[in-house]
Amino acid sequence: MAPSVFEHVVIPTSSFLAPTTDNRGLPARKTQYQNALPTHGVPTPNSSNPRGPRLLTVDEALQYSPLSSIIPFSPDIVPLPTARLPGSNPIFSTQPEKTAARQPLSVLDRDIVHSRGQSRLAQAALKDLRPYLDKNVITNFKFKVPTGLNASRSGGQPSSGRAVHQERPVKLGPFANMILNSAGLAHRYPTPNSPDSVSPRQRDLARPLQKTPRVTQPTPDKQQKLPATPATPAAPKPYTQNKAAFSQNASATVNPAELSNSSDSKLYPIVLIKPLPADSRPSDYHKIVDDESENSHKRKDQRATANEALYRLQEIIQDIFEADDQSQPDISGAISAEASQFFVSSRYEDREINTLAPAIHFKLEAALQKVISLGNYDEIPIDHLCRLQSLCQGGLASAESSEIHVESMTGLEDGSRWVQGLEALDSGLRASRTILRIMTGGRQEKEIYSEELLQNVLGVVEKVLNSSIIPIVEARSTGVSSAVFETASSHKKIVSQLLYDVKKVMNLLAGLLTKMEMAETIITTMEFFATRLLFVDNAHVEKESILGIQKFETLRRTAMDLIAEIFARYPQQRPFLFDEILTSLQKLPVKGQQARQYKLADGTSIQLVSALIIRLVQTSATSSASRKEGKRRLPLNGAEERKFDGSEAEDQDSQSSSQHVDSSDEVSSEDASDSTYDIAIQRLANKATLLNNNAAQNAQYVIRFYVSRGMTAPKTGDQPHRQLLDMFAEDLIAVLGLPEWPAAELLLRALLIRMVDISESKQYNALAKTMALELLGLMGSAISELVASTRHSARNLENHDSDRSGYLRQLLDDYMEGKLEANEVLGWEGPYHVVMQYLHPGGSEDKQTTSARGYYLTQWAKAVSSGNLTCNTVTEKLANRLRRMLSRAEWNTLDETEPVSSNQIRLAYALTILSMDFCRQFDRILKILLDSISSESTTVRNRSLKSVTQMLEKDPSLLDRARNVKIKIMNCTTDNSSMVRDSALMIIGKCILLQPMLEQEFCKTVLILTNDPAIGVRKRSMRLLKDIYLRNNRKDIKAAIADSLLQRTKDLDAGVSDLARQTFEDIWFAPFWKLVESAEQSAQEKISLQSQVSLIVGTVQRGEGVALVMVSLIQNVLLNVSKMAAANFKVCKALVAIAFEIMIDSQDLPERLEQRHILQTLTIFARANPRLFAADQLHYLQPYTTNLSSSDDLNLFRSVVVIFRCVLPILSTIQHGLLREVQTALLHSISKLGKAELDEVAACLWTINGTLNNPEKLVKLTISVLKNLHNSERVDFADSKQSESLNRVKKYIRIAGYFGKHCDFELFNENFRDSLSWWKGSSVAGLIVGSLSPFAKANQPLSLRCDALEGIGLMCQSWPYQFNQENISRTFESILEEGSAELQNIVLSSFRDFFSKQERQAGVKSDEVLDPENLPANGKLGGSMTASDGDGASALIAQRFLKSILRIALASQDLSALRATQVITSINRQGLVHPKESGPALVALETSTNQDIADVAFQEHRSLHLQHESMFEREYMRAIQEAFKYQKEIVKDSLGTTKQPPVSKLHGMFEIIKTSKGKYQKKFLSNFCSKIDFDIAKLDTPGAMNYTLQYSRFLIENLAFFDYSRLDELLHTISCMEKVVASTGSGIAHSISTEVFQIKVEQITEQLESNEPGAASAAGAANTDVEPRRLRQLTTGAIILSCLWEARSYLRRLFGLQAGQQRRDNKAKATVKDLNKAPARVHGVSGERLLNAIAEKINSLENHEAILKQCQDFVELLSIDSEVKVAEDGDDEGGPAETPSADEEDAATSGTGGSKTLKRKASVSVGGTPHKKKKARPSAGKRKKSGKGDPEGEEWD
Repeated sequence: MAPSVFEHVVIPTSSFLAPTTDNRGLPARKTQYQNALPTHGVPTPNSSNPRGPRLLTVDEALQYSPLSSIIPFSPDIVPLPTARLPGSNPIFSTQPEKTAARQPLSVLDRDIVHSRGQSRLAQAALKDLRPYLDKNVITNFKFKVPTGLNASRSGGQPSSGRAVHQERPVKLGPFANMILNSAGLAHRYPTPNSPDSVSPRQRDLARPLQKTPRVTQPTPDKQQKLPATPATPAAPKPYTQNKAAFSQNASATVNPAELSNSSDSKLYPIVLIKPLPADSRPSDYHKIVDDESENSHKRKDQRATANEALYRLQEIIQDIFEADDQSQPDISGAISAEASQFFVSSRYEDREINTLAPAIHFKLEAALQKVISLGNYDEIPIDHLCRLQSLCQGGLASAESSEIHVESMTGLEDGSRWVQGLEALDSGLRASRTILRIMTGGRQEKEIYSEELLQNVLGVVEKVLNSSIIPIVEARSTGVSSAVFETASSHKKIVSQLLYDVKKVMNLLAGLLTKMEMAETIITTMEFFATRLLFVDNAHVEKESILGIQKFETLRRTAMDLIAEIFARYPQQRPFLFDEILTSLQKLPVKGQQARQYKLADGTSIQLVSALIIRLVQTSATSSASRKEGKRRLPLNGAEERKFDGSEAEDQDSQSSSQHVDSSDEVSSEDASDSTYDIAIQRLANKATLLNNNAAQNAQYVIRFYVSRGMTAPKTGDQPHRQLLDMFAEDLIAVLGLPEWPAAELLLRALLIRMVDISESKQYNALAKTMALELLGLMGSAISELVASTRHSARNLENHDSDRSGYLRQLLDDYMEGKLEANEVLGWEGPYHVVMQYLHPGGSEDKQTTSARGYYLTQWAKAVSSGNLTCNTVTEKLANRLRRMLSRAEWNTLDETEPVSSNQIRLAYALTILSMDFCRQFDRILKILLDSISSESTTVRNRSLKSVTQMLEKDPSLLDRARNVKIKIMNCTTDNSSMVRDSALMIIGKCILLQPMLEQEFCKTVLILTNDPAIGVRKRSMRLLKDIYLRNNRKDIKAAIADSLLQRTKDLDAGVSDLARQTFEDIWFAPFWKLVESAEQSAQEKISLQSQVSLIVGTVQRGEGVALVMVSLIQNVLLNVSKMAAANFKVCKALVAIAFEIMIDSQDLPERLEQRHILQTLTIFARANPRLFAADQLHYLQPYTTNLSSSDDLNLFRSVVVIFRCVLPILSTIQHGLLREVQTALLHSISKLGKAELDEVAACLWTINGTLNNPEKLVKLTISVLKNLHNSERVDFADSKQSESLNRVKKYIRIAGYFGKHCDFELFNENFRDSLSWWKGSSVAGLIVGSLSPFAKANQPLSLRCDALEGIGLMCQSWPYQFNQENISRTFESILEEGSAELQNIVLSSFRDFFSKQERQAGVKSDEVLDPENLPANGKLGGSMTASDGDGASALIAQRFLKSILRIALASQDLSALRATQVITSINRQGLVHPKESGPALVALETSTNQDIADVAFQEHRSLHLQHESMFEREYMRAIQEAFKYQKEIVKDSLGTTKQPPVSKLHGMFEIIKTSKGKYQKKFLSNFCSKIDFDIAKLDTPGAMNYTLQYSRFLIENLAFFDYSRLDELLHTISCMEKVVASTGSGIAHSISTEVFQIKVEQITEQLESNEPGAASAAGAANTDVEPRRLRQLTTGAIILSCLWEARSYLRRLFGLQAGQQRRDNKAKATVKDLNKAPARVHGVSGERLLNAIAEKINSLENHEAILKQCQDFVELLSIDSEVKVAEDGDDEGGPAETPSADEEDAATSGTGGSKTLKRKASVSVGGTPHKKKKARPSAGKRKKSGKGDPEGEEWD
């Protein structure tokens, strides 16, 4: 037998017999570490070569033998020796096996033939094989020519006796030929030149093989492309680059036996060159130039670098081992100095151990890392690596045994021990790095992968994190951790090194996960410390961070990568990871910048947990991960899956079958290109659906967790779940447009589905619906923002010449027009292709991009397989291509040529996202929000409005596209809820900002809302009107806004009135502050002032009340209290000057203003501040005092006179001629004037008299009038013939009254006495009053009496002592007692004006507008006279007429009542009477339907309450009764609430009471409830029954609809109500039971023992002999108490109160803070049901059967409690039984059983709507007095 070829092969020195590449086409690992150690005398075959290697021992060679392993043969294993030639062993043992193996190749060959060389499948397979043929990857074998063969050929003669060698030509198949032709490998043949002419390169090639110590992997080189050579028509002939070599090889015959028996014992490989075929041509070959290119040098350099790195590592290892050998102590116990450089001493279990020094760890790890990266790691002996790991175990042991407790550090000694412990931990981390670096090299030996060693590494990591890193990160400079902070700060360097090392260790652990399978215990350990790092409370600012905020965040990212790697490698761990992350969410911060520390590529930040969740969802959709799916899966609700996916989810069997079909398809003999369209789509769907479902399940699991926690937690509560949900949604939106986070769309889609379900379902409360609407608005805004950003990206591509850019822009245009088709989006050249090209970079990539690419590919495949594409071959090819990509998870089927820009990527990705399900739901989101605006819940309506606003801000075009948006908003402005109206105003403001053209459409609505009852709505409307005013140029709109704001300057709320005045200052005066500062005004500035004057004039014409309010407004802005009073004065003065210019010449104005309107406006400025006028301006007014020929002239005249009257007293220089002309004109016009003009003329004439000093004319005029009056005293004006005389006398009376009011004639007594002989008095005022008194008598006509009383009143205002005249007092008294309403109104008006004047003189602020004639005289001219005895007159009126005035105020709601109310308030303001005399009347008047009366009474009541709170406490019960009487008799409505919406009539009183302390309020509520209580014995008459019933109903309804501001008030009220029912109701129930139903005690006991619900109520029949009056009496009492219980139950439903809380609140003082909060109302509880129930009970008195039904219901109410549960032991003994609570729909019925009086205690709590479960009250014998609720959480009432 011929000797085996392996007998002469030295295995360690040659590796060419083994494959040089693995099954992936990558360089194979080396199989031997070249050891340079001496052979120790062992002979070797290469002993002649000193550099040659030694032979392996049996133990060393055994690992390369197949006898050492049971695993399948690997290229690293040398096959068994055999006598046959190498390669003669057949690969396939049987022919069928060979046929089956060649079947795929046959398919490819047939496809090439059928497609005529254009097979896409073959091209794809060729591209897949190209990496394995790349010469830069595979090993380059360089065979040497044997010496003997070369010598024999050099002679040129072949050996004799040898047959010529002929090789049978091999014919390749089509696919093999395609591979051969496409291969770029250059094969060259050695040239047998003479030894002298051999080049150095040839000499190198001819060098003996054994002298080369090993074959090193060549450096990757660029593939050379051979240039094509044109064919020539020459005849074919053999041709090669080396003809001599070819000719010799062609005739050579090699005998292996000869070679083996030759004298040379060395074995050489022989290369046999085949002869060329006969038909070959030179043109078929390419010339290859043999040069030493740059790539060759690179390969040599890399080989040298690798050898150098290996050598350096060898030296380090050898030094460490030698030091370890020397580190053993000698006999003296000493350790060598050299060993001490490599090892340091550490403590472990009270003994010293040697551990590698930190520097040695650093050098060793760096060397290992370099060798691993250069590919020489496999050449290191395994025993060396194991020994290195064992040397590192000392560091691990020392670190694990170190005692370090950073939390308990107190002093310097603890700090020093802590530092020592840190050094031990650092040593352990360095050892861990070295161990893990050895493990991550990729070696196959199991010896280095010790599970115990890995557990020790994880133990060190856990210890470092728990004992050092985490406590240091959580330490702060203040608080309990300040000592830790201070100590760690002083050793920041070592702590930072610790952080760096632990991060490196975690990175190595993540890398190790990708290379080996680990035990579950190890995986669990890594999960725990990685997830804990995610939720550590990092510092908020840098100064509070020892390690640095961002440095620790990098450690968090490392932990995130570790978790993601576990998630990808171990599917069975996925549920646990999700649960661990989600249940720890509440540890995250929710406020400030510290909540988001994960920075994205675009600069924005999100939560690290959000990034991790998105990444995990993406990972679960990649094909590589899906193949490792475990059995345990996250639960997914079937209904949700159908809703999410749009189709029924496949069951397990169908999924497994689809997997089988898909997997079998990979090796099917039929190619995908031959399959039909349906098969291709189905195969793609099977794979894509499975992957998509994995991601969908995980996404829904996360969303369900977030939502379930978030919708039960308030947004501002202690639990952060709601804030976390909002932040998670915001994070998803932040990354929605980034291609690296495609799973954000899936999570948002799942969130959208959940929110839609909550918002449309009726089973969720208002809190959950509000949350859903808020998130829907957020998501809708995100879609709008994505569209806007996409359009921006498209605009950036407008100047881009690329065809791809134009195509993407066209797709966006189609999308905006709604014409985008699925074929364009999903096609191979569409936007998906662009994004995938971006997500598959040529170089290295991170795991995040990998997960994004896999998920995005799955979504593409899922969309293609959905069946929305056109059925054609293009779609079929796309499906097949995507299926293959999913199987390989690689993007290796494209030759990309055109790079993509960032704008192209953003646009392409946005197009794909916009075409997915989430963005397609935009219209549905908008519809839900708009529909929710009409919800029954106030909070839901309010939230939907805000969400719509949020969407409009992002996309204003919604106002045009959705027409009903504006209608919904307008409807909300009339909503019953002030909160909804306020939100509607807010959204109107946003709409106007977004589309200014909507101002006119919304302005009218905003103007109406300035009169809204809610203060906040009024304020917001005024702010909005201010903005509209400043932006608008239309005069009518500005005037309307100014008018509306003017009315608010007199608002009862000081905040509203102040805001209105400030707004006026901003819009009317502030724009002209700078303008009036200039000395000369430009034409444009004058036009601006003219426009402002025109606007003011237009505003004045809008109503009669505008002028009076404007006077007060201008006075306010000109007062010194205004910061800009001086500037405002200049503006007003300029406006007055411009007004005079316009009045004189208005031709330049675009619109002509009437002079009467301008003069009317000037009177306002004159009344406000006369100093705004100049003396020369009055000359322009003098002509208007003459020629009163028409009503227009009279209007002008009146305005001019007012200006003269106001301005003349303050002018320093007045021309007497002008004054005389004015005086004369005024005197001549007296007979033509009315009351208003006569009042002004009288005051003006007396003012002019102060300068001209000629009172004779006025005295003569007055004397003449008095004479005529005296002569007319005896005339019977009742005679119709005296009509002319009547009119004439009326004029005399008016002249006498007004001139007597304004003129002081007391100095001219003699003139009057001389002219009036019949007058002997001493006072001219008395003379005038006496002259008017006869005409005020009862026998005079009413009109004459009115004028006479008005004149007397005018005189009494200026001369108050006239009130003391007995005849005047009697006249007023008789009129107030029995006079007509018109006369009473005149008298009351006189009182009001008198008191107003007195208040102004006393400096008391009045509600009435200041009259200019009463201003003090501050100039040359004198003012009106001031009385000195006004105080006496005031006291007289208050004491003598107050009762009559109160009676008039409470007798009607007309003008007399308003005047009386005003007088009452004036009397109280001056303190003339005790407040209790008018307090109850004010409370009653607050309930008036006349809003003016109610406002005046409310203002004064509030003022009195603040001043006399304790006194009013005792008067409120009388006031309530007065209010009931007023409502019943005057308003004709005895109900306690107004209608639609129901509002308490006493709400004003309760609002004032709420300003007091809590104790005061509770006492009031107790007294209020006590007024409902009654004595059944006193209801003995029908009148008493009806009154008590109506009064009780009034009180009950008010009590039910009070606006309770604090929870303790509400609880106290309910408690008082229950006490009334318990105390009074038990007796009435007993009487009804015994008298009406004739139930005896024995019957009750038997029925209660039977424990049958309702037995007591049905015990006996009604007694027909009961007295009707008695029956009605008992029924009335039962109805009152039943109505009170209905109100109590309504309050509990309205505010969501549950049983048992009040008792706990009394015990736990910690809830005081909660009790002071406002109670929250429950959605859906309406007061209409309560009112209907009360009305039904009261109306039952009209029917006998209904009366008996009410009695029966009341007995059942106090006998059976359908909600009470059996009490448990352990509660308070002896406590009173608790009252029941009502459920959401049915009124509760409960009470006491039998005839015993059972005290009830309120026991309610805040917690939501009560449970609906009911349970009958137990029998009397088994019932406990008190107890706790049952464990199921049902109510115990």
